[in-house]
Amino acid sequence: MRLEEVLAEALRLVKPTEEDEALLKSIVDRVENILEEEASRVEGVLGVSLEGSAAKNTWIRGKEEADIFIHFDKSIPREEMERSVIEIGFRAIERIGGKPRLMYADHPYVEGVINGVTIDVVACYDVEPPNWLSATDRTPYHTRYIVERLRSGQEDQVRLLKGFMTGCGVYGAEIKVRGFSGYLTELLILNYGDFVNVVKNAANWKPPIVIDLEGHYRSIKEVLEIFRNQPLIVIDPVDMGRNVASAVSLTKLSEFILASKLFISDPSINFFKPRVGKPSVKDLRDLSAGRNILYMLFKLEAEKPPDVLWGELRRSEEGVKRALERLGFRVYRSDCWTDEAELCIIIFELDTIKLPNFAVHKGPPIHLETAKDFIQKWSGKAIGPWIRDDRLYVLRRRDETDAVKLLRRELDLNRVAIAKGLASSIKGAEIGDRVDRLIDHCADNPLALSFINSFLKARPPFLQED
Repeated sequence: MRLEEVLAEALRLVKPTEEDEALLKSIVDRVENILEEEASRVEGVLGVSLEGSAAKNTWIRGKEEADIFIHFDKSIPREEMERSVIEIGFRAIERIGGKPRLMYADHPYVEGVINGVTIDVVACYDVEPPNWLSATDRTPYHTRYIVERLRSGQEDQVRLLKGFMTGCGVYGAEIKVRGFSGYLTELLILNYGDFVNVVKNAANWKPPIVIDLEGHYRSIKEVLEIFRNQPLIVIDPVDMGRNVASAVSLTKLSEFILASKLFISDPSINFFKPRVGKPSVKDLRDLSAGRNILYMLFKLEAEKPPDVLWGELRRSEEGVKRALERLGFRVYRSDCWTDEAELCIIIFELDTIKLPNFAVHKGPPIHLETAKDFIQKWSGKAIGPWIRDDRLYVLRRRDETDAVKLLRRELDLNRVAIAKGLASSIKGAEIGDRVDRLIDHCADNPLALSFINSFLKARPPFLQED
């Protein structure tokens, strides 16, 4: 299929229909009217505005959502602002027939779904740049910047880029994904002109990449000195001290670069279609055969806002990984998943499930006084010591070699850096190395099975086989 044909078909997939647009507008208008009515009763509220992709006309089909901001006077204390937006948001969502849900980012906001449209009610201070009082204060300026600069037709170019990134598994700045935000995709289109130019340039990116649309800095060197160790740096046009791409992990950036290379060399509509695998239990067992998989399966004790939960999961995954490495295991890969309501999985692929019975223990150089202490400490308790070059070594017997038992012991002794908010759940987790048991436990949960399948296949979405 030629590139032009792929893009035409892709646009049909990602561009909302007239019916989609009418539904979104209808619900947004109703919610805005109710919010204005509710907010008029609250001291310090200066206005209500539609922000985000709905305001910029860059939202994609299947992602019907709108961010409605309540603007507060800067004299209102933050705690009072947060309390007010929760009360206003809950009342408004309930009045329109939705079920409100408290969410957290930089500060609390309210989410509700009405007829398939997700509405976020967010608070911000009405301030002039650069006098930000909260992270959301920039958003109205982001909206204005994009609306004023996107040329006619570029909205669809943004949609193509969002659709491509979604299909490749790199779209979304939330902790769950650690990828590209909607605002970032819009800035990339402004910088490069259209979708094809974005991916053509991205195919040749080599981190660190610097994009400064407004020329806030004199040189790339200056940017790199300020934003150290960040693989992709896109200077926020409305706030020169902020990197819009700070949430993008090196892994997601690399996946986008590779996907761009492959798409440019062989365009395909498959890059725009997220591959949601429906693996059979037999397929999963075949994939796991002979591999050293360790998993932790547990249930949440209480529902948490998604970003809070995913942050705790990621930190716990990293803490368990470091503990396994300290114990002597080599961790090839790891990942985590949750349905955000009850079930959580943390999974690792190791070099082995059982360590050798003996381990080499390195001692001090022989010229140090501590060499005598080392000899005395290990006398009769290990094989050796022997000397290699200028250093002492012994071979000591491990008291336990099984990964499952060692990890359980470390958790019981509080020697694993897990998130405090998940500590109780993780300590009560099922820890195992028999993947068939994990598969059986998740047999009635298609999303969990899809996650296990993705982990076992060890391929990003755009490299998945049809």
